[in-house]
Amino acid sequence: MPHLLDNMIWQAITTGNKDIVVVDGDAGFYRPEIAPFAGVKVWNDASLDKLHTLLPSGRRVALSYLNEAKLNENKWQVLHHMDCCQMVYEQPVDSFITSQSPLIISLTDEHIPQMLELTALTKPGPFFERTIEFGNYFGIFKENKLVAMAGQRMHPVPYMEVSAVCTHPDYRGHGYAKALMLHVMKLILDNSFTPFLHVLTSNTGAIQLYESIGFRIRTRLWIDMVKRL
Repeated sequence: MPHLLDNMIWQAITTGNKDIVVVDGDAGFYRPEIAPFAGVKVWNDASLDKLHTLLPSGRRVALSYLNEAKLNENKWQVLHHMDCCQMVYEQPVDSFITSQSPLIISLTDEHIPQMLELTALTKPGPFFERTIEFGNYFGIFKENKLVAMAGQRMHPVPYMEVSAVCTHPDYRGHGYAKALMLHVMKLILDNSFTPFLHVLTSNTGAIQLYESIGFRIRTRLWIDMVKRL
C-alpha cells in the first residue's frame, strides 16, 4: 500500500501548506517566491499535462518520485537530477537540549538577507526570498553574523519536514546543526506531527548525523529540477 510520503509534495500542497500554493485539479505548485516544488495527485500523462498548462513557459520546478520517471522531452527539460534518501524520525532521543541550545533564536523577515547569504554559500537546498513563509526558522549568531540555521518546510499532515539545515564552513564542528535540528524537531513533535527530511544519498556524513538523533531511512527517491518548455 502506498505511503503518504511517497507523494509528499502533493500531500503537502493539499494539506498543511495549502495557503501558500496554487492548485488546480490534480496538479499544483508552491508560489515561486517561496519554493520550486510542484506536484501531481497521480503520476500520469494527464496530471503532468495539467501541471504543464498551469506553469508559464520557462518556469523551473522540482518534481519528486519513487521510481525513475521519463518525462515528455517536448514539454520538460531535466536540469538537475538528485538521488535522495527520505528519512523519518522513529527512534526517540534522550534529550532535545544541547550545550548550544541557549544560543538559538527565532528568525524573522529582518534576517532574510543573512539567511539568503548563508544558504547561497552552503547550498542546503532551495531557499528563496519568501521561503521564510513556511514558518519556524531558527538560527545561531556569532558577532551579529548568522552562522547556522534550520527550519520547517513541506507539511504533508501529519508529517513536517526539517529543512535548510546548514552551518557556515568557518563555524562547523561546534554542534550548531545538531542543536538547531533538535530544536526544530521538538517544536514539530510538540504540535503532534512527525519530523522527516531529505538528504542526498551521497552525503553519508549527514545521514549518520540524522541517524544519531533518531531518523531512519524510509525510502530512496529522486528529485528533479525541470524546466517547463
